[in-house]
Amino acid sequence: MANNTEPPEFSGDLFYKIGRTHLKLRQFEQATTAFENGLKQFDAEHENELAILHNMLGTTYRKLGALDKARAHLDQALALRRKLTDSLGEARTLGNLGLTYLAQGRYAKALDIYRQAQQRFSALPEVSAHDKGTILSNISAVYAEMGRYDAALAHQRQALAIFEAAGDPGAQADIASAYHNIGYIYAEQKDNQAAIDAFQRAIDIRSRLNDRFGVAETRNNLGLSLSEQNHHAQALAVLTSALETLRQLGTLKPIGATYDSIGSVYVRLGEFEPAFNAYLQALAIWRELGDRDNARITLGNIGALFERQGQQTLAIAFYKQSVNLSERIRNDLKSLPEQDQKAYLARVQGFYRSLADLLLRQDRVIEAQQVLDLLKVQEAADFLGPVRGNETTGQGVAELPAEQDILKNYAVLERQAISTGQALAALDKLDRSQWSPEQQQQWQALDRQQRSLQRAFATFIESREIQVLIGNLSREARTALPALEQLRSLKDNLARLGTQTVLLYPLVLDDRLEIVLVSTQSPPLHIPVPVVDRATVNRAIVELRTALTRRQNDVEQRAQTLYRWLVQPIEHHLNQLGAKTILYAPDGVLRYIPLAALHDGRQWLAQRFNSVNITAISLTELDTRPLREPKLLAAAFACGDYDFTLGDRHFDFSGLPFAGLEVNNLAALYPGALKLVDRNFSPAAVLPELNRFNIIHFATHAALVSGKPDESLILFGNGERVTVDQVKYEWSLDNVDLIALSACETALGASLGKGEEILGLGFLMENAGARATLASLWSVDDGGTQALMNAFYRALKQPGTTKGDALRQAQLSMITGASGSDDGRGVQVSDGNRVSFSHPYYWAPFILIGNGL
Repeated sequence: MANNTEPPEFSGDLFYKIGRTHLKLRQFEQATTAFENGLKQFDAEHENELAILHNMLGTTYRKLGALDKARAHLDQALALRRKLTDSLGEARTLGNLGLTYLAQGRYAKALDIYRQAQQRFSALPEVSAHDKGTILSNISAVYAEMGRYDAALAHQRQALAIFEAAGDPGAQADIASAYHNIGYIYAEQKDNQAAIDAFQRAIDIRSRLNDRFGVAETRNNLGLSLSEQNHHAQALAVLTSALETLRQLGTLKPIGATYDSIGSVYVRLGEFEPAFNAYLQALAIWRELGDRDNARITLGNIGALFERQGQQTLAIAFYKQSVNLSERIRNDLKSLPEQDQKAYLARVQGFYRSLADLLLRQDRVIEAQQVLDLLKVQEAADFLGPVRGNETTGQGVAELPAEQDILKNYAVLERQAISTGQALAALDKLDRSQWSPEQQQQWQALDRQQRSLQRAFATFIESREIQVLIGNLSREARTALPALEQLRSLKDNLARLGTQTVLLYPLVLDDRLEIVLVSTQSPPLHIPVPVVDRATVNRAIVELRTALTRRQNDVEQRAQTLYRWLVQPIEHHLNQLGAKTILYAPDGVLRYIPLAALHDGRQWLAQRFNSVNITAISLTELDTRPLREPKLLAAAFACGDYDFTLGDRHFDFSGLPFAGLEVNNLAALYPGALKLVDRNFSPAAVLPELNRFNIIHFATHAALVSGKPDESLILFGNGERVTVDQVKYEWSLDNVDLIALSACETALGASLGKGEEILGLGFLMENAGARATLASLWSVDDGGTQALMNAFYRALKQPGTTKGDALRQAQLSMITGASGSDDGRGVQVSDGNRVSFSHPYYWAPFILIGNGL
């Protein structure tokens, strides 16, 4: 910045320098204050200075997790730099903007921004190695977050090569960061030896640079990798060294992360008391900082520690705290904060599953059902990125009075630990050789107090008061749960549907399958299926899915296996209840199989029940008003070929010949429909029209790629496509009762994912406002799809017919052949004959997700 001698500009430059100093010291609040004060010193004519300060504020707010403010300042910086034709500044600001999208989990948008930055840099005659390499490093970070480690490693190695080729002593810090990042990627891939080697290279360089914080940061990661290789003693030595440095530097957040890592190593050693103490030190720091995102992880780790000790009741109490804190974060924040330990995100879902597992083991089914509902939201977030909660999810899982009292007792110790830790930290920042006698005495008293607190934490479980509360909790778990407010709310929703509708929650655990059935007539029932473990379920899913998609003759036999596990254990209850509709919340790989395609030995489940897949959003409004007078938008990709690459995947899509006939039939069935075919079917034509219609029908390709939301897309007839990211942030479907994707597929690879992309599609459309989504689980024959859709929409048009009813009627017409073959509902084969649609390959793939009633 220019050092202007005029007082306001001089002050602005001084505030900028002060802000940069605070930023280097990781004092982000102070840096923000300085940069904001700097902005006030410049008028609109000083565009370059304003651009620089907005850019710095964007960077600082991102580090604070205030992503909306960060983007607002970066957008202003970007506009100013474009006005000034400052291409280098524009590229750097784009790089910072990409980091905010990465922090939000908007991976496709982050990659797009980074590629724009790369283009700007490549157009410049001279670009520093730092700028070139940093953009590659940032792209690597996006791929690492997405779990695409090969791409992440390739980009990080390119960045490293650029830094090393620079031959500039100033590039050594960048080289060290690159090795640190390479180590992180290897650690995520469980290649621990490669991770250790990379971390050690980073430490060597950072040590030569006297970068004490950088050394400690890398040692934290190194310690965890050493522990993964069972070098626990060495891991503890490395982590303790990192902790000592971080305490001297007074950087609380990394200190908390290191305590958490130390706790994890002690857990692996089976040393529960020091593990508990380390976790509590971490948790005290998170409370002091108000860092809820890391607090939920450490609370979950404490829950896991108690579970390993056989203290299931205490484990449940702490798991609940973790899960409920996760839900409050989701409900309160517009975006998730940036994470220092990115691997934490994957661990959160495990706490939900562990809590549900323990609750089911203790027959606390109502609470378990609440956790299963919340788990659906969490799993949707795994595919879609950050997902906001609502009032219902924000309430989390009900905590019983005895659980609240247990945590109050713990909180007293925690507050004392925070107070003692703060006083010790203030003394540690001073030079010990300069301590006064009073300060020396204060340190000794605080040290004794801290050791006393550690003993109190260690005896927390054994204290008489806690043991009494655990006993009280056992009684409460048996007697108090039927009055839970959330159960009443759920039962009220079900009651409005009538007694013939039930909710079915299967949960796939490592050692068993758990079936939870919810109705209006009794508390939730749960039936464990102990002979069926996760591996057995996975094999059965693969076998049935293969039989379905390849039209194998043994499909009924395969379908009967899953029927015996999922439906037979509750068949007696279904008969007693007179159930006609099953609201289905499948878990994990079960999402790849439609419930309708199970077989009881005599008939398909579709011949007995309506089935509707539900998401967590559906649970808050299970009933629906009768379909308003239908207004249909029908669009099709019928002719043409589109060949493109998105991310690491290559797509080659051809037009669907029957799709044009499909939308012609629908337009004839629904007068006033808007029909768009091929080039007329474009985002520009469709998006402004979405809320003028309450039924949206797309006869086109849509690919949902497991684990890769940035490669999941809907193809339009003119060759354009929209990604999951664009639908999530840019679409509004508030007036839409049904959106149908009649050529959707899951685009599975060689192995099954977790099904989060299927759950995510329904969640995505519901979150945009649509009440229900109709999509398919595999790529379906074009003619068969047309036949099913014609039958579905004819049935839906009948007064009083729900979406679930209409789908089942369409399926029955194809199973029985009642539709005949005169209206195009057969598939022409080479010998001129038509084949039957009775195989579930044709009628089973389409599922309703959301409010199908």
